[in-house]
Amino acid sequence: MGASFFLYLGVIFVGSLVGGMLPLAGNWSRRSLLIPVAFSGGILLGAAFFDMIPESAPLLGKWLGWPLLAGFLTIFILERFVLVHPYPEHAGAHGHAHHIHLGITAYAGLSFHSLLDGLAISSTYNRPDLGGVVLLAVLFHKIPDAFALASLLLLDRWSPRAITGWMTLFAFSTPLGAILTWFVLANTNNAIIGAAIALSAGTFLAVATSDVLPQIRRMNDQRIWPLVALFVGLALSWIGRMVAG
Repeated sequence: MGASFFLYLGVIFVGSLVGGMLPLAGNWSRRSLLIPVAFSGGILLGAAFFDMIPESAPLLGKWLGWPLLAGFLTIFILERFVLVHPYPEHAGAHGHAHHIHLGITAYAGLSFHSLLDGLAISSTYNRPDLGGVVLLAVLFHKIPDAFALASLLLLDRWSPRAITGWMTLFAFSTPLGAILTWFVLANTNNAIIGAAIALSAGTFLAVATSDVLPQIRRMNDQRIWPLVALFVGLALSWIGRMVAG
């Protein structure tokens, strides 16, 4: 592990913590969060389609679809059966007794999801053309995720002190996942590295299609700007790919 690897993890930690602390600083809504969420969706899609899938395809050949599908289904099953969507207006339709259950479930599910983000960081670290783009993809979707999760905990009437403590632990989840998977991938062959990258790409696609794109579709009165933000994220990913070569 080099110094830049720990720098990556430090940036992810700080971004997650900032996202988790923002709801404590004032009254926020999904409407105010929609533009950065849409932008993060573009970053995720761009990282998957422009960088991670093309990188893993030569290493896996005809087997590319299996880890890609596994990553997609992992997030789909997690969100369908375990993770309650953390955006506060979704939880607002439930009573307070359900809020507590939703907050704990969302925290556990998103923490596990964050561990998978660590896999994306560790599997692409030694590939300069991928590392920066994947770092941006993880960072730009961790911030709104942490924001939304902390907002739900506020709805649960958790104290600011408790939220600060638990969101600090949450911010450690992706660095922890990266460190754990680093030791697994450090001395492995290219096929396993390619599978790890494809698996991570599948999780990115699932998050973008199940979390981000539906949010854009539901905002009927603000269709244009979230769509613009989505394409700006895609464009930034493509430019990053071109610069990296």
